[in-house]
Amino acid sequence: MADYIKPVVLKLGAEEYGVDISLVNAIEQYQQIVPVPNSVAYIKGIINLRGEVIPVYDLRKKFNMPAYDGNDGERKLVVVKLPDVLIALDVDGVSEIHDFSEKDIVPMPGLVLNEDTKFFRRVAHVNGRLIILMDVNHLLSEEELENVKKMKEDMK
Repeated sequence: MADYIKPVVLKLGAEEYGVDISLVNAIEQYQQIVPVPNSVAYIKGIINLRGEVIPVYDLRKKFNMPAYDGNDGERKLVVVKLPDVLIALDVDGVSEIHDFSEKDIVPMPGLVLNEDTKFFRRVAHVNGRLIILMDVNHLLSEEELENVKKMKEDMK
C-alpha cells in the first residue's frame, strides 16, 4: 500500500480522487485545448506544454459525470506519466498534496470493481472524507493507450 501514501488530491465536482505524486509530472493552469477530430473517446484534444504536444483526458466523460459548468479559472490540467506517454487530466481543481497514514487506506470494495473501474484500487478515509485513489497506469485501456501513442506519433 505504500505506493499511494502521498497523493495529489484532485476534485471533480464534490468528489475527490488521489493520484500518486510520483506519477504527476506537472500541475498546470487550464488552457486552450485544441480538439482532435476522430480521436480516442475520452481525449478532449491536445495542448502544447513547453513545446510538447500532450493529449488531454476528460475524466468527467470517463466517469459519466456531466460536463463542467463552472469557472475555467479554477480548473487544472494535471500532467501524469503513463507507460511511454504523458497525458493531461482535465480536473475541476487540485485541493492538496496529502500525506496519508497506511491505516487510513483500505482496498476498494470488490462489489464496485469491474472492467470500467479497475483503476480504482484503494480508498483513503481521512477526517470524514473518502478519497478514491486512482492507479493512472490502468486509467486507459490498452487500446486507448495505443491510440494515444499513435495520435502523438502522427503529430510529429
